[in-house]
Amino acid sequence: MRAKVSLAWLALVAFCFAAAPQTNPLKELLSDPAMRGAWVGVLVQTSSNPPQTLFAVNEDKRFMPASNAKLFTTALALEKLGPNFTFVTPLLTDGRIDGERLDGNLYLKGVGDPSLTRERLRDLAKALATKGVKSVNGDIVVDVSAFSDNRWGTGWSWDYLHYGYAAEVWAIALDRNSVTLQVSPASKEGQLAQVTLVPATDWLTVDSRVVTVKSGDSNWSIWRDPWERVIHLWGRVPLSASPETVRISVPSVPHYVGESFRATLKEMGIVVEGSVKVGQVPSNASVIAETQSPPLREIVRWLNKVSDNLYAEMLLRAVALKERGQGSVSAAMQILKQQLVDWGIDPDDVQLFDGSGLSRLNMVTPRAVVRLLQIARTRPWFDAFKESLPIAGKDGTLRTRFQNTPAEGRVFAKTGYIGSVVALSGYIQRTDGSELVFSILVNHYSAPTRQVQACVDKFVASLVETREPLTAKTLTSFVSSN
Repeated sequence: MRAKVSLAWLALVAFCFAAAPQTNPLKELLSDPAMRGAWVGVLVQTSSNPPQTLFAVNEDKRFMPASNAKLFTTALALEKLGPNFTFVTPLLTDGRIDGERLDGNLYLKGVGDPSLTRERLRDLAKALATKGVKSVNGDIVVDVSAFSDNRWGTGWSWDYLHYGYAAEVWAIALDRNSVTLQVSPASKEGQLAQVTLVPATDWLTVDSRVVTVKSGDSNWSIWRDPWERVIHLWGRVPLSASPETVRISVPSVPHYVGESFRATLKEMGIVVEGSVKVGQVPSNASVIAETQSPPLREIVRWLNKVSDNLYAEMLLRAVALKERGQGSVSAAMQILKQQLVDWGIDPDDVQLFDGSGLSRLNMVTPRAVVRLLQIARTRPWFDAFKESLPIAGKDGTLRTRFQNTPAEGRVFAKTGYIGSVVALSGYIQRTDGSELVFSILVNHYSAPTRQVQACVDKFVASLVETREPLTAKTLTSFVSSN
């Protein structure tokens, strides 16, 4: 199925490249039927100082940026935290060890690390086991007080909160606060399909009414109410179907993390007699062990390559935590606004309500995006920033785009998509050795998203090689006449 989709996508891109005559690429983009009725903003500049504007249309108008908002989050985090910054998550206790028994509570302190995994929880459990502890006469307390804005972002839609890309946001995370659900056909027609969760967890239960049928297409649906721990599925899958997967968000993350840690301790032979609670670490608590995240340069690489919304949301709040002592979105946006001023970007050009771009309240101009990309080139963290961007036809969210075009391997850009929004912004390494900086934001289209993306890709690829030098004299005539 995936192979068919990829072949169809490549065919669509090839058609889009071949269909139009070699005229002005911006004019071709704007006149393409896929853009009919859409709101399109474009700005392309050279990377010279001062930069030269090559293409511009609606560059000062505001658009929903989708995941291009992550460019601002990434730049702010690298500026304020630094590319070598790491998160250190501690395990603490307010008790004392008496032989094989710990008399007191265990505390997991959330510090905003989006990369915490079960393997690293196991390391914390091992540290307690090495002290000879076999039982805990107390509770597991999860402290998420570092962030004041929890669960979801402003302007998020209620109908996708059960999906992994809209995972709850807290000061602590575990495996991206989501699990992978897999649906496979049973061995016989009429039987319920096989449904599994990875990793396996008792925190969620599955109510599946997906039936295995003899033939036809897979057609099944999934739902989980935001505070519910039951995943509901219904529909059908044919006997010949391959396994299908979807990431599902986990509700009540602090309790989920605590229960997961309890299970990990049990695997280590440590029994916790109390319950899992949410609270704060007391002042008299002492550190048992700590687990350290990868450096920020690796965190933002994951964030942008796969466009991880949870990572973006947690990093935004982590900046506020470091700068203001409290991880709130409002504080982070105040910090961002001042940073934009310092960078020479008009703060009115950037109206963000979250760090990931999921919110449909977000508005930015192509002018602000390109200015940010230009500024990033001058900062000491630029290598980490650019290395985090997907590479055309090679990796991340651009892996299957631009293949077999002049842009393959030469475009480093952040993608963006939410309903009726397509965005692509980044850098183009031209065949003559020069570099272009660009932003393309498309809103309110009605054509299939694949068609819109294909035509955006055609425009970008046309900038890699040109039959005549890209100069203001060559292109201004079109811009000024439109």
